[in-house]
Formats: sequence, C-alpha cells, structure tokens
Amino acid sequence: MDKYIQPTELRAQLHHDKSAIRLSAIQQLGKPGNTEAIAPLTLLLDDPEDTVRLHVVLALRQIGGPLIFDALVSALHNTLPPVRRAAIVALGKMDDPRNLAPLLKAVQDPDQRVRDSAVLTIGELGDQRALPVLEHLLSIHPQNDVQLNKEYLHYALKRIHQRQQR
Repeated sequence: MDKYIQPTELRAQLHHDKSAIRLSAIQQLGKPGNTEAIAPLTLLLDDPEDTVRLHVVLALRQIGGPLIFDALVSALHNTLPPVRRAAIVALGKMDDPRNLAPLLKAVQDPDQRVRDSAVLTIGELGDQRALPVLEHLLSIHPQNDVQLNKEYLHYALKRIHQRQQR
C-alpha cells in the first residue's frame, strides 16, 4: 500500500536532484482540480530533463480548468517539440475561447509535427474564427516559408464547416 504524501512534501520533491522523484511528484500532483499545483508545476517547464517537461504538460492537462491556460501557452515556447505538441493537445481539450490564438500561432512552429498538431486541433475545435486564417494558409500553400500539410488544412476546414452546420 502506498504511503500518502502531503502536498507540501510533494511540492518539495519537485526540486529533488533525481528526475524519477520529480516525475513521481508531478504524477501525484496532476490530479483533476488540483489548482494549487499549477504554479509549482509550471516552474518545471524549464527542467533540464525532457521527460520532466513533457510530464508537467500532461499533469496540467489532468488538472484541467481555465487556470492552466497560461502555463500551456508558455509550454508552446518550449524547446522540445513533444512538449509543444502536448500543450497543443491540452489546449484543444479546453473549453476556452482564448485557446484559438495560441493555436493559430503554433501553425507557424518550426517543427512539422507541431504544425500538423496545431492544424488538426484547430479543426477539432471547430471555431469559425479560424476559417479566414486557414483558408489564407491553404491559398498560399506551398509558397509560404513554413510547409503545412495540405490534407490537414482541408480536414480542419471541413471540421469547422461541419460544426457550423450543427
């Protein structure tokens, strides 16, 4: 049987030298509604360990709610593409109108997989405010500097149009 660890002790473990202990604390703090963990977790988005940074975003997603928004937007600037992709997915799961603007910026990310994730997530959101931007990107494709997957752009546009018809 696992011993219950107090939240203050878990927050202290976020600064432990061993990444395995930091990862364990992140996992335990990443519970739905645990908004007190958002600030200490956000500080680990600059952790030297790639796995720690990724698990921070996953924990924030589990916590959920509007208070994770700023941390997820911050994660979109992380040097590690999987962290940025995880932040995109987490933003896409939020029911928050603020999420569209950072997702549209992520379409210009230097990593192809991050761009693809952003386009697909925008399509799943179904927010009609994205239509002009996506249509413009499709019209300049492939002349723009950042290559976008044309199929994904079509898919995103289709999903947004489908949601408009509901």
